[in-house]
Amino acid sequence: MSYQSSYLLSKTDLEKDIHIPRWLSIQYKTWNKIVEDFNFPCYFGVAAQKSGHLFFSYIENDDFTHLPSTLISFLEVTEKTPSERNALVLFVQPEKVERETAYYHDYFWKILNFLHEHDKYDWPEDFPLDPDDPKWEFIFHKTPIFISANGPFYKNRITRNLGDCLILIFQPRRIFADLSSTPKGKKATQIIRANVEKIEGMPTHPDLGSYGDPNNREWKQYVITDDNNTTKGSCPFHHEKFIMKNN
Repeated sequence: MSYQSSYLLSKTDLEKDIHIPRWLSIQYKTWNKIVEDFNFPCYFGVAAQKSGHLFFSYIENDDFTHLPSTLISFLEVTEKTPSERNALVLFVQPEKVERETAYYHDYFWKILNFLHEHDKYDWPEDFPLDPDDPKWEFIFHKTPIFISANGPFYKNRITRNLGDCLILIFQPRRIFADLSSTPKGKKATQIIRANVEKIEGMPTHPDLGSYGDPNNREWKQYVITDDNNTTKGSCPFHHEKFIMKNN
């Protein structure tokens, strides 16, 4: 299947291993081996990968220029399949030598700031501009999206180490609706977090919570620390209107 953006790939595209960079082929095979393993803690992710409901893309040579159109293509395609747990998995070309944690952290937020700067739509009025508001969420193309960072810098939080490169997973907020609003969904979340605790030998990270919880900050869940400490400081995301309002 072809999409509006040539950088938006399906599972089939990657498994054909045609016209994609060699490093991406290697990293995808590592990803697939980990995520399709029956011991992977998030069974929703396992099911989505096996059923072909995940989409993929990549960044090579620090070139972000295709990202806005690729993410738009993903959102528009998946609007037609609201019952599926679609997500976009973005692979960033691995460093020749693994870098320090701060480098990957900054790179993650650099990507989100770039997307925001190239969003043709204004921030929806019903979502706060301030990341310190518990109802804040990253918005692109009028769509609230949860993004998680995964990478080689996770030595303790090993369920977030999915290969040699930084991997961003873009998940539209809609796919969490049943998880946060039904007893069955809440139970599923508890089971997944218990599985993670068992694998990592660590308690659930203190920054992980429920969207909208007054004690929770959504942005802190995007790139959690590798230990049991909460993220300190302010959010690295920069919304121009919010910055102007507070200066």
